[in-house]
Amino acid sequence: MGTPDTPEAPWRWLALWCALLLPLALLFPPIPIDETRYLTAAWEMFNSGQWLVPTVNGAWYPDKSPLLFWLIAGGWKIVGVHTWVARVEALIVALGVLLTLRRLAQRLGMDARGAGAAMWLLAGCVGFAVFSVAIMFDLLLAWCVLGALHALLDLDGRRWARGFVALGITIGLGMLAKGPVVLLHVAGVALLAPLWSDAARVHRARWYLSLLAGLLIGIAIALCWLIPAALYAGPPYWQPLLDKVSGRIANSFAHNRPWWWYLPLVPVLLLPWLLTLRAPRAAWTALPHERIGRFLFCWWVPPFVAFCAISGKQIHYLLPLLPAWMLGGAWLLRHEGARLRPLLFGLLALLVGMGMVAAPWLAARRFGYPPLAPVAWLALVGWVIAAGVWRVWGRDARSLSLASTALVSAAMLNGALALLPALDVRPEAAFVAQAQREHVPVAHIDWHNGLFGYTGRLREPLPWIPAAQVTAWCRAHPDGILLASDSRDEPKDAPPFATWPYVLSGTRRVAAWRASSILAVHREHARS
Repeated sequence: MGTPDTPEAPWRWLALWCALLLPLALLFPPIPIDETRYLTAAWEMFNSGQWLVPTVNGAWYPDKSPLLFWLIAGGWKIVGVHTWVARVEALIVALGVLLTLRRLAQRLGMDARGAGAAMWLLAGCVGFAVFSVAIMFDLLLAWCVLGALHALLDLDGRRWARGFVALGITIGLGMLAKGPVVLLHVAGVALLAPLWSDAARVHRARWYLSLLAGLLIGIAIALCWLIPAALYAGPPYWQPLLDKVSGRIANSFAHNRPWWWYLPLVPVLLLPWLLTLRAPRAAWTALPHERIGRFLFCWWVPPFVAFCAISGKQIHYLLPLLPAWMLGGAWLLRHEGARLRPLLFGLLALLVGMGMVAAPWLAARRFGYPPLAPVAWLALVGWVIAAGVWRVWGRDARSLSLASTALVSAAMLNGALALLPALDVRPEAAFVAQAQREHVPVAHIDWHNGLFGYTGRLREPLPWIPAAQVTAWCRAHPDGILLASDSRDEPKDAPPFATWPYVLSGTRRVAAWRASSILAVHREHARS
């Protein structure tokens, strides 16, 4: 059980963990539609020199806070504009999350061996490894949440000033990372602190006043950006922001996705540990009675219940909860009779390897391009892991975590390369950039989420028009070009002159039409 935890050992093995994920950081294209949109926001910030208010396709972008965009654009200022810059930054944040969790476990009373196990359980968790190089906000939010929990432990240790200042800073950074949702992740463990903290029970008034002080500091930090941004951009920026917040509150229980939607997905996030971790019943029943157990339940239960109740659901919203579950798993492994059994993990690796063999042909069949057969060789990674965990490798958290990370990295790289022609929108974005350079009128039918801004390094936004205005646009620009990336928006009966495979379209393509061709079809229909 656990892992050796000498002062030098974690860094050597963590470096190996990073190296296993580095191919994803270096080779993955921007993934539509979220990553391409966020990179476009950072690109427009970098390109325009206006860093105060994020924009996408030249329009104000009130949906997200700016911290991630600042980090990406700042990295580009240092080393140049590359997708790998954003992914390496994400990997650095993931490393920070691991080390912060390790320290949190020690502060909650676990020895170095148990704290190391918590760190490695998280590092090898499928849900964490998959998002460790993703260009998204949730990993950054998770780091801020862990920082806020450290601040609460400062308050528990009666270091009041340090605690509420640190709480305010981490809440403020969390708001700049992903908005007020950081409060949802921190509120349960903070407000229910008398269940796990002696200081909160004895000094209730001081505890809650410290929470209030930290909250006010956090809000003040967020307002240092939000007020200038709102004044600069005006109502077209802050009015949609207010409408969005109020709309989410009003529709929190509309359940566009059912309340149970997360329940079948959580086991997938917890792989491989759901298959390998075995603990006696006594360990499970003892956890709620321990201080660390009460801390963990206050940490993850309130936000998880809230996420189930809120209508908008995405699997990555649960990423900041993974450290709590992995810390609980590390605590269970401390007990006599608890162990990691890799047999089922080996079977999972064998099945994943079989899937990697089939992936190039399945992708080619769906999108109509030749299979990239060499990609199938990545299946060897899964099969080596399957054989290794059965016969050779240890059964501690570190070795299985590294094996799991290697499997995730190989599987994701296999899938991305197999789907690359349909996943990578850079060819069509380069087409748009060329049309703009040649001053050919070009537009997209309906909103395209900034799909081409970063990928084409566009110096000016790609205009978009509603589908109802296609004919009018074509008449105004008879030498122009229209693009569509959604099957519902494609002009009827007019054949496109260029197509590219695209994973998110119902017709499995991005297509381009000449305005003259669309007008010819309309004239033919008018005569018939």
